[in-house]
Amino acid sequence: MIWGIWVILALISLFILLLIVARVVRKASPSPIPFAWVWLLDNPLRRLLFSPRRLLDAVGIREGMKVLEIGPGPGHLTVEAAPRLGKGKLYCLDIEPRMIARAKDKLIRNRLSNVHLIVGNATSLPFAQESFDLAYMIYVSGEIPNRERALRELARVLRPGGMLSISEVLIDFDYSLKSTILALGRQAGFEPFEEKGNFFAYTINFRRPA
Repeated sequence: MIWGIWVILALISLFILLLIVARVVRKASPSPIPFAWVWLLDNPLRRLLFSPRRLLDAVGIREGMKVLEIGPGPGHLTVEAAPRLGKGKLYCLDIEPRMIARAKDKLIRNRLSNVHLIVGNATSLPFAQESFDLAYMIYVSGEIPNRERALRELARVLRPGGMLSISEVLIDFDYSLKSTILALGRQAGFEPFEEKGNFFAYTINFRRPA
């Protein structure tokens, strides 16, 4: 029994050490999650721990909206978000073509037709200004090398009064403190109006001033 406890503690300590090392490396050189790690993003355990339904409840998607998802990866959240929009449209932009291909397969299996998948860079969005009602990034912001520029781009493509939602979780290699996200959002011209969650997992909703 005692040995079992020590083994569990050792595994927890090892995980924390690996998380710290990975976070230092990722902070020094932010980049998108490699496609080889797709299994980390799309598996039953992740869906259980980070329910797409609960995550998107905090975002504020409403029927009829035109929404932009930055960094959909293999579509973990996309298949939950699309039906919420009804006749609205969901645009998903990811820099990794293979992630987009994986998401496309998932959309076909779920017979979702109101989603547009785009390979592109968040720092240079291929959309006209004031195109969207809502944009969201869930566990993605820390993967973008130039977040300041990406947030300015999001401010450009959101309509006046449009909303930006950013979520973070502590066990993510690219986790950012709430104070960091608030500062970045304000710097890009957004106004925070809603905060949900806690230090370990949170969502901040911003509004583009009218």
